[in-house]
Amino acid sequence: MQQQSETLVTIHRLKEEIDKLTAQQDEALKTATYLGMTTDEAKDYEDWRTLILKLVSEMAMIEKSH
Repeated sequence: MQQQSETLVTIHRLKEEIDKLTAQQDEALKTATYLGMTTDEAKDYEDWRTLILKLVSEMAMIEKSH
């Protein structure tokens, strides 16, 4: 039961991080639509995308194991 509770906490944490990163990406795209995107902003956007994919994969592995 404790492990299941810890798993839920981990999944919740991953989902919150994914939501935060997705919101940052959304805001960056909205800004880029009007102002363009600098090289640094494009790198940040790509870093967020990479991290989101990693977190989604991690969450899928946790869900499969339970």
